[in-house]
Amino acid sequence: MTGSKESLQFNRFEIFSNEGVGSVDLRSGTPRIEYRESVFVPYVTITAAIVDTGNAFTANDGSGKTISLLEGIKCQGTEQILFDIQDGNGNRIKLDKPTDLRVDTTSLVTESFKSTSFIMTVISKEAYDNILLENRCRINYSGKISDIAQTIIKQTLKSNKKINVDETLNTLSELGNDRFPFEMLLDLQKRSIPNIQNAKGKMAGYLFWQTSEGFHFKSLDKLFDKNDKKIKRYILNHKVDISIPPSFDDKILYFRGNRRTQGMQQFYSGAFGTVLEVYDEVTKTYTKVAPFTAKEKGNGVIAGKYLPRVNPEYLDKATVRLVTQKAKGQLVIPGDSVKEQVKKTEQENFVVEEIVQQAKQNYRQKFNMSLDIIIPADFSLHAGNLVYCEFPELSTKETIRRSPVSSGIYMISDLCHFGTRSKTFTGLHLVRDSYGVK
Repeated sequence: MTGSKESLQFNRFEIFSNEGVGSVDLRSGTPRIEYRESVFVPYVTITAAIVDTGNAFTANDGSGKTISLLEGIKCQGTEQILFDIQDGNGNRIKLDKPTDLRVDTTSLVTESFKSTSFIMTVISKEAYDNILLENRCRINYSGKISDIAQTIIKQTLKSNKKINVDETLNTLSELGNDRFPFEMLLDLQKRSIPNIQNAKGKMAGYLFWQTSEGFHFKSLDKLFDKNDKKIKRYILNHKVDISIPPSFDDKILYFRGNRRTQGMQQFYSGAFGTVLEVYDEVTKTYTKVAPFTAKEKGNGVIAGKYLPRVNPEYLDKATVRLVTQKAKGQLVIPGDSVKEQVKKTEQENFVVEEIVQQAKQNYRQKFNMSLDIIIPADFSLHAGNLVYCEFPELSTKETIRRSPVSSGIYMISDLCHFGTRSKTFTGLHLVRDSYGVK
């Protein structure tokens, strides 16, 4: 797979004027491009370093001469962008529909006698649409949370992107209260439980994000499920030749692990133990829920073999008190008759005792370990994918074996495809819940 180390292929990088005076092909004037996705961000970002020599746009004064991009199209924000790049193995990131991308900012503008250089940031169109008043969440959303998520994306945000959703077990009825669509979706992710047997009290917590393939509203636990997934394998072997061992897709060119732990911060955040107090507005009473402590392991160890452990003397200790209101209300499901709606008036909208504490610890657990790697460009990878990484053990042994701690399955939390005129690479920020090779 040495072809993936070649420079990227620009199939299209075109900007259209907001004033209707045409478009400019930016490919020849872009010496560096960075494409980014993250499981924490609901839109993609492209950053391009652009050098303009003054021949980007034909002047409209009848002189027949050319002017610079910033003088012609101006790049003031919201301009339409068409984007299509390809790595050395034919994998493409294709965002070339009029509804895909818009210019966000131009910055670091440096002008000289012969050229102008600047940085252009491009984002998904939905990042702008999310802010429009006409797209605010104002109706009452009812049903399974996974269905609500799709309704917000399709009907409220009015996006035509594909949506990859894990069905939720729990239902909800809630007013939009004039929230931004992204804001409401990020609120919903913390209350979602996947439709899996015995998931209640064990698997709360979703992530909502966007890639070039569309939107994703996915369960934390199901993201780490290896069934029916193509998991690419990468190895760090420090050999000077370019050979790749059988069963591996490519080599790791750079590796940096991040195992920083902060015990005090973990205590302040309630990572190892919380107590929940639930207030019932109807009965005007508080109910104290049993402490949720470090002995609770969510759905168990998923990616590796064992979790980081707290000192035994703190296993049953809580450090944070969470106070919330019982979620009672009219849980109206589309199609319910008036009689059914009346019956459900006193039902709990969702059971906070099954979600709040466990979701908090589930997010912490799934991001226990992280590391950064750089590999030859692979545009088939996306935020949320699983990869297998193998690292050599750091030891004085005569035979070098794989590290039993760092090697194993990871999820791509953040991704950056970096390309210049000569080389293209993919940088990955990887996370998982536990140490070791499972």
